[in-house]
Amino acid sequence: MYIPGVSGTQQRRVLIAVTGGIAAYKAPGVIRRLREAGLEVRAAATEAAFRFVPEETLAIAAGSPLFTDRTWWERSGRVEHVSLARWADLVLVAPATADALARVAVGLGDDLVSATVLAGARKVLWAPAMNPEMWQSPATRRNVETLKGWGHGFVGPAEGLMASTEELPGVGRLAEEAEIIAAARAALDGPAGRDERPG
Repeated sequence: MYIPGVSGTQQRRVLIAVTGGIAAYKAPGVIRRLREAGLEVRAAATEAAFRFVPEETLAIAAGSPLFTDRTWWERSGRVEHVSLARWADLVLVAPATADALARVAVGLGDDLVSATVLAGARKVLWAPAMNPEMWQSPATRRNVETLKGWGHGFVGPAEGLMASTEELPGVGRLAEEAEIIAAARAALDGPAGRDERPG
């Protein structure tokens, strides 16, 4: 259990990054489960995520202000994507869209989420959610393999009905909350990343 101010005890830190897929509406539940697991959580989101989940809902679930493209530059002069990458023991991208995977895989850092992942994040765990055809496309498969080659982890996607009523069952659903939390804890308990833990 984390006790503030007690030497030798440090709460593990997870930045959950929400991207703009319809499964973003499930992100508040994932955030709550992370906090219930005893993790210190901050949340970031792309502007596209707000099409599917209100900014206020994510902030309330996280229990702290949300990091967005509009807050990218801190008043202190620090740059948030660098600060967040250094703060987090794990960056969990949930849901991760095909676009988010592609941006990072090709080195685009033009939004806060992709920039944070590229700014030296210790560990990265992707929870993809997208149309089954998109998940199976050669471009997405190539991007996934690239990110795995960098040491990034993946949880899901799961098989089942998609959000759209026009979709047939397939592999593309966001993994269940319990599976995502278990994968996050396993990633945190795995081999250490960078040693430094700046505040």
